[in-house]
Amino acid sequence: MVSLKKFKRILILSGGISEERDISQSSANHVYETIKNEARTKILNVSDNADQLLINIQKFNPDVIFNCLHGYFGEDGQIQSILNYLKIPYTHSGVLTSAILMNKIISKKLFQSLGIRSPEFLSEYNINNKKLKFPLIIKPVNGGSSYGLIKVNNKESLIKYLNKKKIKKCEMLIEEFIFGRELTVGILENKICGVMEIKFSEELYDYNNKYINIAEHIISPKLPKKIEKELIENSLKVHSSLSCNCISRLDFRYNEETNKTYLLEVNTQPGLTKNSLLPEMAREKGISFLKLCKILLKASICEI
Repeated sequence: MVSLKKFKRILILSGGISEERDISQSSANHVYETIKNEARTKILNVSDNADQLLINIQKFNPDVIFNCLHGYFGEDGQIQSILNYLKIPYTHSGVLTSAILMNKIISKKLFQSLGIRSPEFLSEYNINNKKLKFPLIIKPVNGGSSYGLIKVNNKESLIKYLNKKKIKKCEMLIEEFIFGRELTVGILENKICGVMEIKFSEELYDYNNKYINIAEHIISPKLPKKIEKELIENSLKVHSSLSCNCISRLDFRYNEETNKTYLLEVNTQPGLTKNSLLPEMAREKGISFLKLCKILLKASICEI
């Protein structure tokens, strides 16, 4: 049984300044309702006021921080740097791992260096230097929860969308669209927690399918043994090589015609809402959400 006796005061970071603020709040509320009787627990809603953030954290004087922030500032090494400076242990991965895996261009180059197949890609700055094969996927370089994810079928649509994003000063990644099955692999305590297939009516597993018209989740889907083995081995390889701490979730596409898998991205802070994927995998293995929260708190780190 995982014990939280050494943690008398737990501060949950919620909200943040990214487009994923609502997902962060849902995760934080779920965590709070689950662990509030285990220790003195408080939710801190994070805004863009860094000075006030430091004051509020130090005022509560937590023994540990449960980081439920997603996206920019919360998942990219920034809040992790602040918590290291304050010498307060926190859940999930550290500064460098978070920064690398939040940047889709850098992380995809690292996947390639590890010999793991990922969709071909280019940045919005060199779209005229390569022959593009449509359809293509466009998504923010630093973003999650499938915000801003779209599919384009021709260069005119591509340029039109990129011009809109330039106004918002949002760097975008362009990658080939992989036809096939949407799969995700969960890792908990640095071990495989589960393999899941996500079925949805549209071509993209976007924000709508994740959080509004929730897609169908199939745990331990029927896959060729070779493919299942490849998914598990590649997931553990990336998780270990990039020093993910305790938990991660890796998203893949599997093309049955070519019999190839493609790693799309790695989530160092998977959602912890009531509908999130990794908690569902954990439940299937007999791990309650309370136990999951305790596992994350016990694995908390401070890199100073």
